[in-house]
Amino acid sequence: MLNGLKGNMNGKLKYLSDEDCEEIHYSSLEVLDETGLKIESKKALDKLDEFGCDVNRRTSIVRFPSYLVEECLKYTPPSVKLYGTDSKYDIKIGKRRTYVSTCSGHGIIDRKTDLARDGLLNDVAEGTLVAENLENIHSIIPPLAGVSDVPHEAMTPVILGETLKNTHKSVDFYLTGGANADKDMKNILELCKIIAGSESKLEKRPFMMFIIDPLSPLTYTEDQIEALFRSVDAGLPVSIMPGAQGGATAPVTLAGMLVQTNAEFLGGVVLANLVKKGAPVLYGHTSTIMNMHTGVYTGGAIEMGILGACVSQLGAYYNVPTSGFYPMSDSHIPDQQVGYEKTMQWVLTALSGMNYVSGAGNIENGALISLEQLVIDNEIVGMIDRMLNGVQIDDQRLAVSVIGDIGPGGNYLKHAHTRNWMHNEYFTPNISEKDTYSEWEKKGGGDVVKRAREHVETILKNEVSPVEKDIIKDIEVFQNKLLRQK
Repeated sequence: MLNGLKGNMNGKLKYLSDEDCEEIHYSSLEVLDETGLKIESKKALDKLDEFGCDVNRRTSIVRFPSYLVEECLKYTPPSVKLYGTDSKYDIKIGKRRTYVSTCSGHGIIDRKTDLARDGLLNDVAEGTLVAENLENIHSIIPPLAGVSDVPHEAMTPVILGETLKNTHKSVDFYLTGGANADKDMKNILELCKIIAGSESKLEKRPFMMFIIDPLSPLTYTEDQIEALFRSVDAGLPVSIMPGAQGGATAPVTLAGMLVQTNAEFLGGVVLANLVKKGAPVLYGHTSTIMNMHTGVYTGGAIEMGILGACVSQLGAYYNVPTSGFYPMSDSHIPDQQVGYEKTMQWVLTALSGMNYVSGAGNIENGALISLEQLVIDNEIVGMIDRMLNGVQIDDQRLAVSVIGDIGPGGNYLKHAHTRNWMHNEYFTPNISEKDTYSEWEKKGGGDVVKRAREHVETILKNEVSPVEKDIIKDIEVFQNKLLRQK
């Protein structure tokens, strides 16, 4: 099993007091009880009516009694297990550890031209294979939500199939805009059974988690409810992930955003329990602020990281695992702005104890992916891992006897203590520039993006899919069947 990022500092950052979390909780219950959620699904309305909610059939507004919400929270598991198709990639999403996944965009930065272009199905394969071979990437979201060389009607399952052909790591997925949610979910679960072998094996060892996106403010659309119901019924964990925009689809204040999105999450917990009592649910986050000058979604805002840290605390308050579809940046290319915006969010995420984050490789508010940025983010996550380990104090690390051995004026280069600890105590980067200027110049110069691109090309040249050939063949047969139907 992968350990993820687990150290002394994980969960140490707290923006909210216990009293703050309690106030947000009861404010959210008030919203659910008095304002309610819009539920755009007759099936869900029927079930909620039977469950004891106040259902208005004319408006599709459902009001949730507080006792019912709190009862469902009691049964929500404190951790979620996701299984790799190779057991060394199993992960347990829960307290005091953080796992990192890739991102998903609608376009890609071309490595030859440095320009954005539409994604292709081969980009999904390449992005997945690169992520499969990065040590700090623990799970994978298909690198693209849409590709230009696959018909729209077949997009969702075909993209997922291309991902599953190139990784043994667990997968995080969501509906990518297909025309028919019911049909897409049926095809997705058929693909899962190809990998797992059967429905019972899939339920026993779920290797995929589904992202459910409420439509802020306070709405669950029919396609998201269908995805939620089918996922829970199949035994797949779900991440209920509100994505509100402060000042546009949520209050402009961070506290108001937290109340609304918390209400949206709690409503999702009840919906999951309609299908299966104690369904495995993650508290998701992808909310941020609106640029008050342009009205544009601002993924790279520091407030997105602050909100994520608060969601981490609310998850701890409810004793449920947390997830986030970030860090992000507003920059359009891998540059210094991406570096500082995403790093700030990575740090806030890890120190606050967010359990699962899906931000590696994205730029431009998650609209674009860059395989170079994926490699750079892998390096940043390695640094974050070292940061979380903090400073450990014990006799060997205090090194009093070693200091005595060396004495005044000596040096520690040849001492056994240095050899024994240098790789455990220090982070060793793969692509960051650490040579002198003259050595850098001798090697041809270049920046971190150039070195990251070289790393990408090395992986794609030397590595092949780890997935068994007969599984790949079965997936390709399924993909071709879908494409012939369009």
